[in-house]
Amino acid sequence: MGISKPFYRIARPKAFIPDYALDTRYASDRLQLSRAYINIEKELRSIFNFIEPDEKNKDTFSFELYSLLLRACTEVELNCKQIMESNGAIPQGRFFTMTDYKKLEKSSLLSKYTVEFSNWRQRNATSHELEYVKKEFCPFANFATDINKSPDWYEAYNAVKHNREENLEKAYLENCMNAVAGILILLYSQFGSCCIETYGSNGLRWQDMDDYDLNFDADIIFEIHPPQISDWSSEELYDFEWSNIQADSEPFDKFVF
Repeated sequence: MGISKPFYRIARPKAFIPDYALDTRYASDRLQLSRAYINIEKELRSIFNFIEPDEKNKDTFSFELYSLLLRACTEVELNCKQIMESNGAIPQGRFFTMTDYKKLEKSSLLSKYTVEFSNWRQRNATSHELEYVKKEFCPFANFATDINKSPDWYEAYNAVKHNREENLEKAYLENCMNAVAGILILLYSQFGSCCIETYGSNGLRWQDMDDYDLNFDADIIFEIHPPQISDWSSEELYDFEWSNIQADSEPFDKFVF
């Protein structure tokens, strides 16, 4: 037997995600969060006009990348905080920190998400021929393996935020791309294929996908791969018909972190 009600801002398989994720009681700020992501990604795209997304440039740093890293990580923090507060979580200290946010692994399997950038330039290690490959980003991979360490890109953000002069070189391209990919993962973990819709136009189209969601098709630079249904136990999967509970005064539950 699975879960009979969706948790606030936590999307899971076996119940059609757009059915409940579009309900404003589930989250009222979906479109604003989407707009924020699109604007941040636009900033990254503009940087590609000056820094080629190339293996040789992954450690390139600059003031523009510093600005992007701060903005992207702030958005990561905002999304994490919104998920936890909506479910009644309180911080361990005075404020929420990455130590608190790692609890999202239990609710959302963030470590299982991967994001691919499809136009990464590099030289083949054997033939030395130029090639364009899919570069994979797993921003939250260590959530499942090391509870005492923040992701490298997030540690870089804190370092450069508190001492830019000494740590500017940590605001490099690969860290920035991980941070932007992290925002997209957090959005998808809340809203599934409805996470990129900036003005409620319903202009995007998706095709049916059994037991999970709609195929995600939006004009963004990343390709996102959520956890497989098999990554969840049967008790962790949603098991409800939204039409049967939609009219309830409280159709959502709070996840206990």
